[in-house]
Amino acid sequence: MNSNRLRHPAAVSGTAVLLAGALLWLAPAAGAEEPVISVDFTTPTAVIEPGDIGASITGYGGLNYIVDSAAHRAAMAAHDFGALRIELEYATPGDHTSRIVCGGDYCHTAFDGDQWIDAIRSLDAEPVLVVPAEPGDALALFAHFHDQAPITKVVVGNELDAGDPPRMDAAAYSAAFNEIAAGIHAVDPSVEVGGPGTAHDNIGYLTTFLAGSGQHVDFVDYHDYGKGPEAKPAAQLLAEAADYAVDIAAVRDLIDTTVPARAAEIGIQIGEWNMDWADPSPACASMTTHLPAVWGAAVLGTILEADATALVYGDKNGCLGLTGEWGEGTGGDHVGINEPLPIAHGIGMFTGEGLFRHFGTTMVATASPDPLLYVFASTGEKNVVIVNTGTAAVTTGVDFTGLTAGTAAIWRTTDADRTPHQDGTAAITAGATTIDLPARSVTTLVIG
Repeated sequence: MNSNRLRHPAAVSGTAVLLAGALLWLAPAAGAEEPVISVDFTTPTAVIEPGDIGASITGYGGLNYIVDSAAHRAAMAAHDFGALRIELEYATPGDHTSRIVCGGDYCHTAFDGDQWIDAIRSLDAEPVLVVPAEPGDALALFAHFHDQAPITKVVVGNELDAGDPPRMDAAAYSAAFNEIAAGIHAVDPSVEVGGPGTAHDNIGYLTTFLAGSGQHVDFVDYHDYGKGPEAKPAAQLLAEAADYAVDIAAVRDLIDTTVPARAAEIGIQIGEWNMDWADPSPACASMTTHLPAVWGAAVLGTILEADATALVYGDKNGCLGLTGEWGEGTGGDHVGINEPLPIAHGIGMFTGEGLFRHFGTTMVATASPDPLLYVFASTGEKNVVIVNTGTAAVTTGVDFTGLTAGTAAIWRTTDADRTPHQDGTAAITAGATTIDLPARSVTTLVIG
């Protein structure tokens, strides 16, 4: 895939110097021409399938769930997610007459599995069913739901590599996966079955899995979070958004080398992602600032550009979800119950959040001469998402290939005005325009 960020300093319109072993970026001198972003609508880089932008349904919610809360359903519906992932299990493992309930730790089990799946379908999303890595239970769960309406995608297991020793070693997981995948494919060969749902891009676990299950797997699923209990400066987090492409490339290379005959048939899914999974700040405060909106837009675009599926975790999870669960944050950062948390607005700059047109169906080539700017563009619908991760406002030109003239509606999320909002229009003439980008902002150009 073509990178949306030029990572070689010599390629940009400034100067890079090596000082004490560190590569430093020196901005263009005063009076120099502003850097110019390029967008090439004639060069596709990745196809975006309907389910490539989605979320997890957690089973958390503080009594407001997609099964019983119109307000929460409306907030989720605004994104028009193509896929919603949920982990389900038998209340009594091995007893297929017992209730089917959500399978996440501490999730709310008052609702039946059928209610969860029906609610997902009511949002016009495809259910991504996560089943236990136990063949009897997994195949019975799949049959239960597939008999009612086709299930198109199944993930086997969830973070079984976690712990020391892991909850299930990779060889044992691979054997169970093969039995489950073979059973599902015997019923319906079109169903995509993936795994192992590792807690991170666990290359050792993935290597053993692919060696044993490469002939059965349809997609490799792993989780990838920006950080956990450790603190990280905002600038570091934003720069590391680009590392998602590096991780995906490493997993792709592993697939290519381990299962070369089937590599083109095996997709990659980031089954869980978010800026944090265990925010250590008081009251989870960093997740209610504007930072996750900027970070989330940069990461979502990076995952899509790398031709992978992105399922954010999750719809409800305290301050780590898409909407407020109990009322998160304080002061100006307070987010009420069922209201969008900042990361939802970052994702909304791709989905439109019910306010403007959804990102298109095909990613196209982009380039940015400024390492602080992430740029993503689509055709099918011509949208351009520009993420300014810097602490200063900038003005940039945008040069288009495959587009001579038009008008772009400018939509933004900023720290001062976090809900995506229209901020004027930009005229495109002679294949170019100029855009002002506020500090730490996300701007979407919806080109008519």
